[in-house]
Amino acid sequence: MKEKVIVALSGGVDSSVAAVLAQQAGCEVIGVTLRLKHPDPEFSAAQLCASKNDEAAVESICAKLGIEHHYLELFPEFECKVLRPAAQEYARGRTPNPCCECNYRIKFGKLVEFARSVGAAKVLTGHYAKLSEHGGVYELRRGDDLKKDQSYFLYRLDQAILSMVRFPVGAMDKGEVRRIAAEYGLVTSDKPDSQDACFQVPGESFGETLRRLEKLPRRPGLFRYQGRIVGRHNGVHEFTIGQRKGLNVALGVPAYVAGIDPESGDIRLETEPERLLASRFTVERVSWQSGRAPDLSGELEVQIRYRSRAVPCRVEPDGAGGAAVFPAIPQRAVTPGQAAVFYRGDLLLGGGVIGHAD
Repeated sequence: MKEKVIVALSGGVDSSVAAVLAQQAGCEVIGVTLRLKHPDPEFSAAQLCASKNDEAAVESICAKLGIEHHYLELFPEFECKVLRPAAQEYARGRTPNPCCECNYRIKFGKLVEFARSVGAAKVLTGHYAKLSEHGGVYELRRGDDLKKDQSYFLYRLDQAILSMVRFPVGAMDKGEVRRIAAEYGLVTSDKPDSQDACFQVPGESFGETLRRLEKLPRRPGLFRYQGRIVGRHNGVHEFTIGQRKGLNVALGVPAYVAGIDPESGDIRLETEPERLLASRFTVERVSWQSGRAPDLSGELEVQIRYRSRAVPCRVEPDGAGGAAVFPAIPQRAVTPGQAAVFYRGDLLLGGGVIGHAD
């Protein structure tokens, strides 16, 4: 009897090849696509992860492979558990990473739930990450194609979820994935990779899109440089630490956002990039992927944004679910709200949300 598996089909090349590989392995494959579309066309048209082109690609793939397919309508939960908290974070002058929350609270959680409801043994996705099991503990590692590695976004996944998921393309590079898609004649073989943000309304920031979506008030304020007022802005939700573009402040030299006070609305600017460096920062709501705190001695690394390089660090838990992090190399523009993810080599240990930087 064939093993029944769920494959999360997004309409991209990676997930479609995951389905091909599952079929090659002799599995009974069921495709599942999460519908996260806002009912208002103004916002649904801007959702890059839920376009009509993606759905057309999904249906083409399922027809080509001859597999069963289901849509899961999840926008209400997506808005409640991901978009609204993200909008509230922007309103607090922080810069959230909604993808990390969405993976845990919506995508993987709902896929595992659906898999169990239909008697499927595993959930397969097109993420570039690798999974192994040692002594009953599931370990997540970086994908072999380091330019595409997505383990950073998966730090919230717990043992219950990891026991159910697999990543068929995690040990492959992108070129090989596209070659397989072309070999099978899939419409996704030359489809461009998706963007990072799930919303992109032309001409406005992600923070502004979320503010309008959730009907939150603006919190305007002042730009301050060396204690003096140098300009005004329309809302702290439109700015992030380290930002240079879009400030519309004339100081004669480039200025950067160095601090955001959500209470007063003041945004502190600096013109010297070295003033954005932090040798210590805190991390809140730390979750360890094994389910318990690992040995934090020895070589550890921290990655503070998806496209930054992990650097050696020391981690000191605070006993209240958080930690202080001391990077060996001071980090630029450490941003409250972003994910800080800890590794030992290519092994993902866990992560949390950046609180504040010194």
